[in-house]
Parts: sequence; structure tokens; C-alpha cells
Amino acid sequence: MAVITKANTMTDLNVSVALSKRADRGRNAIGGGEPMEESKTPSGIHPAIRFTLGFVTIVGLGIAVWPQLPRHYESTATLILRSADDMGLVNHSQALKQLLDESAVQSELDVIASLPLSAEVASTLGLTTDPEFTKAGNGWFGSNTVSVADPVRSIQSHLVVQHDRKSYTVKLGYWSSDPVKAMRMADALASAYLDRQVRRKQDGNARLIERLSARLVELAARESDLRRMSSRDENGAFELAANADDRTAIAVELAGVRQRLVETSQRQVEAVPDAERIGDAQLPVSAVFPNPFLMATATLMAATLLGLVAAWPGLSPQSRTRIRSLDGLKDQR
Repeated sequence: MAVITKANTMTDLNVSVALSKRADRGRNAIGGGEPMEESKTPSGIHPAIRFTLGFVTIVGLGIAVWPQLPRHYESTATLILRSADDMGLVNHSQALKQLLDESAVQSELDVIASLPLSAEVASTLGLTTDPEFTKAGNGWFGSNTVSVADPVRSIQSHLVVQHDRKSYTVKLGYWSSDPVKAMRMADALASAYLDRQVRRKQDGNARLIERLSARLVELAARESDLRRMSSRDENGAFELAANADDRTAIAVELAGVRQRLVETSQRQVEAVPDAERIGDAQLPVSAVFPNPFLMATATLMAATLLGLVAAWPGLSPQSRTRIRSLDGLKDQR
């Protein structure tokens, strides 16, 4: 009887142990018990180590490449556009009150971005032979060809023009690999634009002076003819009275032409640009490209992605097992 009781006790103990092991396996399968042993890749490298190696590799490459990236230094001068009438040219506060329509402002921006101004900057600073703007391109049959306009077009591609639509302030300049060169180019562009406005006014005044002078000569000759006709005629007094209206009209016009000629000549001497320089170009301290923040963000994102790709072979089987266990548990419920 004692032997039978002992046998039953051993059987119950074995069943309890088996049930306990089965429960432990069930808890481990659904993540409720002790964590399963983390899998390793076929090569034996832990996924965390593979992720770290990939992450550190990309970060190291980013640090190594950073000093080798080309730098772009940007420098701009600041101008304010103003009305071209007499009050706008004399009184700065009055110029700010006079409206310039958007079309007029856009026309001035187009002038700033024109090829002739960049050509003038290139000529002033001697940039037509600068290696930064005279890189030869590969032509047919491997020949290197550089046209005369290529350096100017290259300079124009470095142009920077910034305009806030809420104001008449314009920032214009260039970017370059040399900060000093960028500053000199920005100042040269601002000076070329202002000088162009003065030359345009002087050319217009010169044409007007030429027309007024020709008209003045014509009126003087007409007045002289009327006087000669009156003096030669026996009835000079009668002719003089008959031509009085013509002589009066000519005299009035002569006075007006002389007055306009004096005013135009004065404007020719005192011609000033329509825009005003309110800020010279400054020497750039830091480069606008590459951006340190964007470079760091891109490097960290690439490092994280490569780390995940490197660790994925060890992570994917475990993930699939857990997904299947959760799906099976949902089906049982």
C-alpha cells in the first residue's frame, strides 16, 4: 500500500513540474515571463554591436568629410530704392512717403541681376581670369573651351539678391569661396548699380540739352529773320507792328528754352542715383554652406538608418516570433 502511495505522489510531482514548465514557456512566448535570450546574427555579432558599428562609421565619415566640403561665403550691400522726383532726391523722409509700384521695384531688381552689371564687376575687379570663375569645360573630342562670356555667366550664377516686399530695401551681393572676394564683389556691384543710374540720368540730360540747344538756335535765327525783314522794308514800322505777335511768341519761347537749358545743365552736373546705399558689404565670418545644423542632422539620420540596417538581420526573427505569438493570443481570445 505504501509503495502505491509513493508512486502516486511521484506521478503528481512530475505532472506539476511539466505543467509549470509549460506555463513558463507560454509566458515567455507572449512576453509575460523571463525574457528570452536575445538572438544573435549568424556571424555571432550582437545586433546592438552591429548598430553601434554602423552608427559610429557614418558619424566618423561625416566628421572626416566636414573639413573637405567647399565653403560658400556670402556678402551683401544694402540699398533703399526711392522715388526719382526732385523731393525724393532731396528729402530722405519724403522719399520714403512716395510710393513705388511693384512693377518699378521688379524692374530695378532685373537691372541688378542683368549680365552687364556682372560684366562691369568682373572688369572692375579683374575676375575674368580668376580660377573660381574660369573653369574650363570639356568640349568635343576632349578639348577644353572657354568663351569670353563664360566667366561673366559664372559670376552671375553667384549673385545674391534679397528683397522684402514690405519695404523698398534691397540686399545685393555675391557668394564666393573667399570671404574677402565676396565682400569686394558686393561693394563693386552696389557701386556699379548706382553709377549706372547716374550715367542714365546724365545721358538723358545730355540728349535734352542737345535738343534744347538746337531749338534755341532755331528760335534765335527766326527772330533775327523777322528783324531783318522789318528793317529792309520801306514800311518798316508797319511790318514791325504786323510781326509783333510772332516776335512776342518767339521771345516767350526763347525765355522758356533758356530756362529749361539752365535747369537741365544744373541737373547734369548734380545728377545723383535714385537709390541710396544704407549699408556697405561686410566681411562674412561664417560660411552659409555647408550649414552645420543641417549637416549634423543629416549625418545622425544616415548613421541611425545604417545602424538599423546593420542590426536588422538579428532583430527580424525575434520580431516575427513576437508578432506571431500576439496574433495567436488574439485568436484564442
